[in-house]
Amino acid sequence: MDKFRSNLAFIIGMLMVGFWGIGSLAFGSSHVELNEHCELGNMSEIERESHRLGAQLQEWNQAYRLSGHSQISDEAYDQLLHQWQSLRRCQQLSEELPEVVLPKKVQLIKHPIPHTGLKKLAESEVYKWVDSRREIWLQPKVDGVAVTLVYQNGHLVSMISRGNGIEGLEWRDKADFIPAIPKQIDIHKSVILQGELFWRLNQHIQAKSGGVNARNKIAGWLMRKAQPKVLEPDIGIFIWAWPNGESEPMKQLQDLAQLGFPLAKKYSHKIENKTQVKQWREHYYQNELPFATDGIVLKSYPFPDAFAWKPNQNSWAVAWKYPLRRVASVVKYLQFKVGRTGRVSVVATINPINLEGKTISRVSIGSLASWRKKDLLEGDKVLVTLSGLGTPKIEDVIWRLEKRTYPDLSTFDSFNSLSCLAYTNACLQQFVARLIWLGKSLKIKGVNEATWRDWVENHQLTELTTWLRQDWQNGLPKNKKNTSSIEQFQSVKFQSIPLWLKGLGIPLPKMKIEQIIALEGLYNSSEIERLKLTQKQKEKLEKWLAEPEVQSALQAIQKFKANEPLTE
Repeated sequence: MDKFRSNLAFIIGMLMVGFWGIGSLAFGSSHVELNEHCELGNMSEIERESHRLGAQLQEWNQAYRLSGHSQISDEAYDQLLHQWQSLRRCQQLSEELPEVVLPKKVQLIKHPIPHTGLKKLAESEVYKWVDSRREIWLQPKVDGVAVTLVYQNGHLVSMISRGNGIEGLEWRDKADFIPAIPKQIDIHKSVILQGELFWRLNQHIQAKSGGVNARNKIAGWLMRKAQPKVLEPDIGIFIWAWPNGESEPMKQLQDLAQLGFPLAKKYSHKIENKTQVKQWREHYYQNELPFATDGIVLKSYPFPDAFAWKPNQNSWAVAWKYPLRRVASVVKYLQFKVGRTGRVSVVATINPINLEGKTISRVSIGSLASWRKKDLLEGDKVLVTLSGLGTPKIEDVIWRLEKRTYPDLSTFDSFNSLSCLAYTNACLQQFVARLIWLGKSLKIKGVNEATWRDWVENHQLTELTTWLRQDWQNGLPKNKKNTSSIEQFQSVKFQSIPLWLKGLGIPLPKMKIEQIIALEGLYNSSEIERLKLTQKQKEKLEKWLAEPEVQSALQAIQKFKANEPLTE
């Protein structure tokens, strides 16, 4: 990787750490620190990267505003947006994305009252916001597709997608197939409601299941070109704003329930202090709900008059999102490691992140095939999450550097299940892996990978059984650790033959290995027949036994168990 890619990856990584530091979205880096990191790189390249990322963010915005369908998760989008803003700050440019321009051919309808959107705050910012308000109400932030419902003389006349906040698509014909939306209400004046269409879920716990793609299910249903033919009972509606309704919160919630929109009343709570805010947020994150949520919404009353509402200008309602289940980071470097069987695995070292209290800096990618499928290189941005067992994994590559320089992996083609049965410089990784497996199989304690590697590199451990020789043991430095290891070596004499064979990597299933009584039986045709091996198993065994290093190891084990001295 060239110098610029290294610098740019470092800059982006530091900017990301500054913004998404451990545990929250708090903006931890100062402008001075940001400027220092910016100066490390080529500003023309940083400008090009920020332009490319900005264009992609705009494309995602346009797709979402037009259809309500998100091509990228909110978590990934928010983090990439912060990264783009950081790069723009390096250039002392505006950190605001331009307004989305929708295609002219699309027939758009103007919202009677604009959608203002919500500013997302970190925990400390939420508490400051709460301290500066008097009457505050809290609701779960339903994860769905935002719409405006317009009623005239008690009849539903329009359902408009959020679009760009000013105008959107007319979905009135789709509303007829959503039973949750009343087509008539008992008010004969103009009523304008803003809310969220959501996909109904059964006993959904956000902390365990995440968003389960619920929003995209709704968006997909809404964007079908063909008219629905049957009612869709799985779509619900949560009204979160009645701009021209009652100014008193409880009265407005009661009126909504009477009109046929009961969820706002059920899931709205008056807040007296900051402790309650945190408690309710945790409650909605950890408990069962009939919809997906991605945080909570806080509203201060009274609202401004509806005529003053403008897109992306909303100081009276804010969001506090849930802890990140997926955190973005930058790949610092990739390590390609050969295992004992010759299989190559890939491990990514990333800029450290925090997930559920764990600091993560290394993530296993898996095999070479898995790595190639992900198309992952140093400097790329990834989304990291935890598996069900708490193991970190890369869920997605969310942004790739434009310049793609792939490492030469041709040297790994020579490794297989029979390679590196003895040490050479090229075989260090696989040979050490074989020793680790042998030591584990024989239950040798206190000898880790670093020790085996040191003995191989610095103390002439060149064969799988070299460590059994008395002369080799005598040549080790005299210290407490080596003395303890040598004592361990003496005890392995009494380990069973199947454990030795397993450690050497004999290519047979465990049940077959356990039936082998003596090493001599491996060369006895009647003993082999007794094992009832398949033809393929026989062929693999014959190839393994034909290897000179395997023959040497078996002879050494035979002598060792018989108390015969081993020689070079």
